[in-house]
Amino acid sequence: MSQTIILPSPAKLNLFLHITGKRDDGYHNLQTLFQLLDYGDTLSFTGRDDGALNLQTSITELDNPDNLVLQAARLLQQHSSTVLGADISLEKVLPMGGGIGGG
Repeated sequence: MSQTIILPSPAKLNLFLHITGKRDDGYHNLQTLFQLLDYGDTLSFTGRDDGALNLQTSITELDNPDNLVLQAARLLQQHSSTVLGADISLEKVLPMGGGIGGG
């Protein structure tokens, strides 16, 4: 399996953001309106038959098993009950922690 899918992970501009409460899991309920921009990170996914999920990035801070991209991929894998995996490549152009979304 070697098909690759390339998808944008665009920046977002929050037009407003209101915290409306706190959830039992510690996260907050939000009311927001945002606009996606035509600029951002890029994610590439190449399928694997062995079920492994691997993130390929040149940014050492993102190269860890707790990365949100890998967490999301694991959840998708679990909820879809698939035995397939993926090599995931992240091309980062947005600043990390800048509050504008992306990767």
